[in-house]
Amino acid sequence: MTRNKQIRAVLLSALMVLSVFAGSIAFTGTAAATAQSVSVGSSTSFTSDTTNLTSVTVQDDATGSGDGAMHVFVDENGNGAFDSGEANVSNSSYSANPVNFANLSIAGLSEGDYTVHAFENASLNDGDNSFDSSVTISIDDTKPSLLSAIHYQNGSAKADGEVEVAFDENVKINSINLTDGEDFSVTSEDINDNGRVVFQLSDVYTQDLEVEYTVEDDAGNEVSGTEDVTFAPVYVSGTNNNTAYKGSTVAVVSNSTNEDVAVDAVDEDNDYVFDGSTGTNSKVFLFDTSDRELDSYEFEFDSQTSSVDVRDLGLEVSVDDLNITDEDALEGSITAHADGRTVDVVALDDDGDEVDGASQTLTLDGQGEADFDLGSLDAGDYTVEVTDTFSGVTVESDTVSVSKAKDSTSNFGTSVVTEQVGDIAEITVTMEGTDEVDVMIGGDNLGYTANATVEDGNDDGEVILLFNTYDADDADSFSVDDSDDSVTIEDANITTGVTTTLDAGDYDLEVSTGGDADNVGTLVLEERSTTSQKIWTAPTGADLTETEDVYDAIDNGNLTESDAVANGDFVVQQVSATGLEGAFDESDFDALTGSQFNVTVEQTNPGPNRNAKVLGINSSSATVIADGDNDTYFIAYDLDDVSSSRTDYYDSNADQFAVEDDDAFNATFTVLEDGDLAEDDESVSAEYEVVEPTLDLDQDEFGVAAAADQTVSGTASVAPGTALTIRVKSDGDTQPRFLKTSTAYVQADGTFSSTFDFSEQNENDTFEVTVSVDSGSAEDASADGVVGAAAEQTTSTPAETTDATETATATPTATATATPTATATEAATEEPAEETTESSTPGFGIAVALVALVAAALLAVRRD
Repeated sequence: MTRNKQIRAVLLSALMVLSVFAGSIAFTGTAAATAQSVSVGSSTSFTSDTTNLTSVTVQDDATGSGDGAMHVFVDENGNGAFDSGEANVSNSSYSANPVNFANLSIAGLSEGDYTVHAFENASLNDGDNSFDSSVTISIDDTKPSLLSAIHYQNGSAKADGEVEVAFDENVKINSINLTDGEDFSVTSEDINDNGRVVFQLSDVYTQDLEVEYTVEDDAGNEVSGTEDVTFAPVYVSGTNNNTAYKGSTVAVVSNSTNEDVAVDAVDEDNDYVFDGSTGTNSKVFLFDTSDRELDSYEFEFDSQTSSVDVRDLGLEVSVDDLNITDEDALEGSITAHADGRTVDVVALDDDGDEVDGASQTLTLDGQGEADFDLGSLDAGDYTVEVTDTFSGVTVESDTVSVSKAKDSTSNFGTSVVTEQVGDIAEITVTMEGTDEVDVMIGGDNLGYTANATVEDGNDDGEVILLFNTYDADDADSFSVDDSDDSVTIEDANITTGVTTTLDAGDYDLEVSTGGDADNVGTLVLEERSTTSQKIWTAPTGADLTETEDVYDAIDNGNLTESDAVANGDFVVQQVSATGLEGAFDESDFDALTGSQFNVTVEQTNPGPNRNAKVLGINSSSATVIADGDNDTYFIAYDLDDVSSSRTDYYDSNADQFAVEDDDAFNATFTVLEDGDLAEDDESVSAEYEVVEPTLDLDQDEFGVAAAADQTVSGTASVAPGTALTIRVKSDGDTQPRFLKTSTAYVQADGTFSSTFDFSEQNENDTFEVTVSVDSGSAEDASADGVVGAAAEQTTSTPAETTDATETATATPTATATATPTATATEAATEEPAEETTESSTPGFGIAVALVALVAAALLAVRRD
């Protein structure tokens, strides 16, 4: 290094040292500072849902970071010191005053009070306990609640009313609405955020009012609700006196909220006293006179005394006849000690619920009397409730018993209902003059009794009661055939000594109206049986999910009985057995398998030294279609979707094997003795063999005439009803080129055929015939063909004048098809002749590529 360069290096090093030293001086030497005050925003109350304090502000005693950093933290454990892990924020580069912090975490703090400390210092360390300033925050999760909603006459004008709504704490009113659903109006509202809302009304409304509200407290806890408004018809305020009928509610209205109210009976013999309060944020105290003696009562509040005289309205109700029929009107009379009163009259059922359509609103005459007529009612027990609409005084009549009129009657559609044990019995009940009857099944001597009530909901005079004899011990075993009708029964209405399936035997039936038996019958439950099983096959992709699908497929020839099933086609096991209907109605196939029955499909030709394959038949691989009305059950599965294991029973965890050509199986359906449906195992079996799916054309070379209606035919091992596409395509030097296609269906005997029109082709034209399955794994079959001379035509050529429809119906082969869509073979469609075009690969040719390679090599040599 030269001397100049050495000097330059020394000078540069000196400058660096001086700059660092100057910087250190700049960061030291300022006077210590303190945080004078700290705030957390407009409110110090928060909910536990609040995650951060977003408006923390610290007022410094001077502008600038005098002590290096401003720290704020939450004393979470309340020990007055900072502990590592407590939420905190710091700012070491502030210049503005005050200092603002946007995110001080309070997430996870439980309900209570906490101190937020501000501390201006170089650092915030574990154990620091001397701080500049602090503020207390509250975590509050208690939601506000509505204490009262009271409607009363305001006293200044009898036509005016008020509704006071009071909450248990100061709240912010987000929304509030008063309604009765009809015709009243609010003239004004006094809505404050202090927990009290007053609605000024243009009238006093005796009907039911509701208040709908959404409010939140200072901490942000929000609550919404709808509450009924209590009506107080009598108003007491100041020193005024008033009169109230016993049973009504008195509103004692104070000038201030949370006012103490003392109540004292005037009569010396009446020792009633009570000390109450209007309550938080309320100016109204309610005095219920229902249980009070007829007397005067004084109220002391607002340093004044007022009183109310409790009198008897004398409201009474009487019924003309306590025993009537469902064709008689429920009538009676009302009396009171005051005239002109408006009363509501309503019939109540034995549950205390109002009966629809059985109500009146009446006005008592000058003598304080009125008569009512509530019309006819269904059989049952009722009372009549009368309410004085203004005072709320209510009385109730003695019980009225309504029975069925004598001309009402019921019967069974047939006197003997026969079914097998475990099936669903259909009990037809007829009725006249009523839409509700009672049905009893069984009797004490049979160890089973059930009492149900059926109702005719569509007025057709009939209800079909469905009784599941497989699961007869609870109310779910009863239903109705028509959704408009209904059945009512409770577990308590069933007495039984069995837990599930009823035994075979004769069970008494009884139908009654109004408690009187009209007719009797018998439910005969026969022993059930497992009868037979047979095998059907259907094409690949068959849609078999409902009972109608199965029978339609049989009618159309798309489901045929066979002991040979092409690999990939559908196998359908048809089991004939009685007594399974109730089990399938109660549970699904997987739940019943192993508990009530087993379905086993086991290979019969496993080969030497190999265990037999056992197919996995379950709801994932098979569809079970239950036709309980006909005691028939179909188990359908596509061989492509079924796996197998070489175990005693199918095991999904063992090695899995596919079904292969030439596999033979024995399918066994067993009703288990360990279940509820058989005393001993009952089994039925059927066998089938899996064959290779094949297509074959009848000729190696088809010779056709240059004419219409030329037939191409063949045979197939795939299921009858399988759709095939037959293509006839020109080949060789044939010109013009042609392509003809047609759809054919495999017939019940395994044959297929289709006709084509060669009238436009020339003699010696050659072609290729190809047949393929539209769905499945069978390989295509093909054959050659040649066009020969057309047959000589006479002068009269019916073929030329016969239209396409006549030609098609005159072809027997085309009409013998498997499905409705294939009853006439689809007309062969001729497509435009195929054209062969040559094309070259886009881009450079091989010569250009070789030149490019040589050039690259020369360039590499030059660089070397």
